[in-house]
Amino acid sequence: MSNTVSFPTGSDGIPPDTASALSIAHRHTALEVCELVYGPTLPTWDAIERFYETNATYENPLVTASSRAVIADVHAISSQLAQLDIPRPLALLYGMFGLSRGRGWGDPWFKFMSMWNEVTDVAENESFDGHQKTIVEHVLHIDLLPGLLSSSLQPNEPTSNSVVIPLSLPYRTRPPSLSARGHGGQSPPPSILHLSLPMMTRLSFNDAGKITHHRDFWDIKDLLNLLPGMSLAQWVTTRLVAQSIRGVVGASRILL
Repeated sequence: MSNTVSFPTGSDGIPPDTASALSIAHRHTALEVCELVYGPTLPTWDAIERFYETNATYENPLVTASSRAVIADVHAISSQLAQLDIPRPLALLYGMFGLSRGRGWGDPWFKFMSMWNEVTDVAENESFDGHQKTIVEHVLHIDLLPGLLSSSLQPNEPTSNSVVIPLSLPYRTRPPSLSARGHGGQSPPPSILHLSLPMMTRLSFNDAGKITHHRDFWDIKDLLNLLPGMSLAQWVTTRLVAQSIRGVVGASRILL
């Protein structure tokens, strides 16, 4: 007996050229959104409207935003954290009392933190209802007290911050690294402490090509590794736990 159940697919009736163009558009949108969220440039409302559907949702382990307006606020906070400066003490006092500040007082005392994003992989899949999903693997780099070290220690790194994705790419691609650093295309200055947090972003698109659901995933293991000494402690602890499990299994076999 033949199967007569018809399973819906999003690619039925779509010409290959059109499907390929949609795929390229989704990839470029995913890269731009990652730069928008974790880059130093404050996102404009036009950009939020262009990328997100009206009732889009954004999630990460700390925040859940259920409207486009709240998503814009979350992205604005992220952009401010990407370039966090410490103001001069006198400038801070002048600002608290509403006094006018002279020229030069607006310059920061020093830069406390900067963040930049590096995309390492982009993949796509299609859900049962035909909606497209794009998954981006990237690394969030966090520099504490950048620029205090000598610039001579700065390594030579590629300066391009653009990605060109040809139409001939396969279904799963690994594009060149995309760095959103906010240094005018230059490598960031060396910092006292550099932290790297691997992340995964999953974007769901509607038929109009706008994002309906944006979710960022952080691994608890990677978060713990941000703490000094936790990487070594975790390496030792996980292996001790594995050996303990092996001992328990061996003892249970003998006793039972």
